[in-house]
Amino acid sequence: MNRDAAAPAGPAPLRTRGAPGPDRPPVPRPTVEELRLTAFKSYRRAVLPLAPLTVLHGPAGVGKSNALDALAVLSRLALGEEITGSLNGLPGRTGPLATPVRGGLDGCVPHGRDAVILGCTVRSPRGRIRLDLVIRTDGTVRIARESLSLDGRILVDTGEQDVRNGRVNVCWHNDTRQGDIRAPLPSGTMISAQLPLRVAGSSTGERLVLAAVEDLLTALREVFPLHPVPALMRGWAKADPQARLRSNAGNISAVINRLAHECPRRYGQLLRAVQAAAPHPLLGLTLAEREGGRRVLAVFDEGVLGRTGADQASDGMLRHLAFAAVLLTGAGVLDLDVAAEVPWAHRQLTVLAEDLGAGLATEQAASLLRLARDMAGRNQLRVVAALQEPGAAREAFGAAGESAGEVVLVECRRDPATGVTVLRPEAARVPVQGGRGEEGSAARGGASGVGGSAAAGGSAGVGRSGAAGGGGGPVVGDGDAVDLGA
Repeated sequence: MNRDAAAPAGPAPLRTRGAPGPDRPPVPRPTVEELRLTAFKSYRRAVLPLAPLTVLHGPAGVGKSNALDALAVLSRLALGEEITGSLNGLPGRTGPLATPVRGGLDGCVPHGRDAVILGCTVRSPRGRIRLDLVIRTDGTVRIARESLSLDGRILVDTGEQDVRNGRVNVCWHNDTRQGDIRAPLPSGTMISAQLPLRVAGSSTGERLVLAAVEDLLTALREVFPLHPVPALMRGWAKADPQARLRSNAGNISAVINRLAHECPRRYGQLLRAVQAAAPHPLLGLTLAEREGGRRVLAVFDEGVLGRTGADQASDGMLRHLAFAAVLLTGAGVLDLDVAAEVPWAHRQLTVLAEDLGAGLATEQAASLLRLARDMAGRNQLRVVAALQEPGAAREAFGAAGESAGEVVLVECRRDPATGVTVLRPEAARVPVQGGRGEEGSAARGGASGVGGSAAAGGSAGVGRSGAAGGGGGPVVGDGDAVDLGA
């Protein structure tokens, strides 16, 4: 879908200094590039580097999901709600806070401790933004320490606490003669999430603080945990033209219905991705209706073999469908509370793909990883995926290749002496992918089937005419992922 197709014709806008252009690379979007798990669940003093595609692998129970939960916790806190409600869920509310993070607040605290210590680094156009956070749970749940820095320069820091009144002294950078500004703020909420309404922005220093905070919150709020639950995906869903996929994918049929009506080209690409994973010929991905079209159910059209509704489909195919749908769409189709005031082009979606290989054969999981790599290579999203066995990643990316930082494999294991989760990043196994020009398109087209031939398929992948798109692996069109809600 061309995001500018509906824009009125008119003179080309003047390009401001520093704006991207034909001779200038695009400004990088705020992106989480490192996660620090100093004291969180099974982790102690661990650092997880995040590439465009990061694959955690290891047996069940080693702590892969705990790492995904850590990033989800930071994302929830960035919404500006109180810590307890953010992690334990807010009943009666829609969006990412409607359900608790796995284990709730109590489950995030390491055994025998009374604090959660997390941090992250966000790469932004202004530099590297570092956040460090200490949450105490003894007594009143509160921020005990929060620090925000830009390229090593402290912009925000906390000081003395007033536990009884739930306040903490906060100091933020100001370059006027009066010096840094100090003020007491509520300690039950992430400090950085409060600053946009607290900092006046009347000086260059304060505007720098606001800019860094905006980049941090933008990166964290665009995190989407995805853990499809097939038992919930089998039900009929209410047809909704603005349907947004929930983290458990329980309303997948409503989202498929939205894609079918709103973006046929992307719907066709989704069909081809599903066709590539099907163990038998799949002619189409359609929808059954009842109650006059008010309720819908996704249906796999298997030709002479019949039609299999989502209520009868296998767990693996339903999970594959949910993962592929997220990778091929955008934040506008996901149940997220995004920074809507920030232009879409300045935001970066991060998908947390929980147990991506469950119920799938090695090649089927590898097809999802290749799709994730291709979309991440186009700077459309970033993915952190968890797998039990690394075989799918080995098959998707090969055992050799020039290290490019596009993909990072991380082995997770438990220290037998302490029970603490240990992370061991491996070398990237993906050759350098080209840019968005002709050379980049040719490189991608040769390596993974991404190129002009996919574009020719356009929206023809819907129904029986899409049969030709199957086989060989998911083929992604030459267009970008579409943020349908923008």
